[in-house]
Amino acid sequence: MKIGNLPAIAMDQYKNINNVKTRKTEAVAMGTDRLELSGAARLFDTALLAIRETPEIRMDRVEAIRAQITAGTYSINTSVIAQKMLGFAE
Repeated sequence: MKIGNLPAIAMDQYKNINNVKTRKTEAVAMGTDRLELSGAARLFDTALLAIRETPEIRMDRVEAIRAQITAGTYSINTSVIAQKMLGFAE
């Protein structure tokens, strides 16, 4: 047995493995692709689009709260906030 031939045999095996992988990839590439979105995915897409179209800062709300703070009429109901955080309020 010649030790010098071992790398050539290993290289042949490597080439064979790569040829099999390439053929499998080509077979998959020849098929037709198809995509179907579920109703939930369509709803998510609609919601995402609505979020993207909504401005990040609602200046009308900011100005209204700023005016209440300036006038001293802005109050925070901590009980309502706590209930909403816990999911009790509607």
